[in-house]
Amino acid sequence: MISIMKSTLPKLLCVIITLMFLLVSAGPVSADLLDEAKTDSAIKMLVFPKSLRVIESQGMAELNAVFTDPKRIRKTLLKVDPARVVPAKTGEPIRGLVIRDSLRQLAKRYSEDVIFIYRRTWDEAKNEIHHQGLLYLARQKKVLALKESVNSGSGSMKEMDVAGLKTLAQEARKVLHANKFEKRQSAY
Repeated sequence: MISIMKSTLPKLLCVIITLMFLLVSAGPVSADLLDEAKTDSAIKMLVFPKSLRVIESQGMAELNAVFTDPKRIRKTLLKVDPARVVPAKTGEPIRGLVIRDSLRQLAKRYSEDVIFIYRRTWDEAKNEIHHQGLLYLARQKKVLALKESVNSGSGSMKEMDVAGLKTLAQEARKVLHANKFEKRQSAY
């Protein structure tokens, strides 16, 4: 009996140490939610009016000088407000990855019901602008992903940016209204 324990004890210790090493080294994985473009499930229907905050995610790249015009944002994305009751407001831009922890911090900082986060990236080689976005439902702590918009062409960078922002705003409005609660009338 003692000889069996002496031979299996080192093997058992080796297995336990290996498992502990694997568990510790795995660590939390955090992916950028804008790049994932996945919508959460089990979202409760939205009852309007809802307040909206628009925030730009500048990511890790340098900001292009053409993207710094706040008037363009006012003309496009601030008109996303689905019920047109509460005016949308802009928030301070955020840098870095958009992860769930940063979304929770934004929900604590701002009192709005819906936080619209967008990112613009310029690809010089292909002469195109990528617009990504998501809607964060602060009270439900859920994410609604928006389809990425790619604008390219021979037009100016400013025109491509405005077109992409308008497309993103329409997509956001469409996604919000798709989750809108509608009272059903009885058939009687």
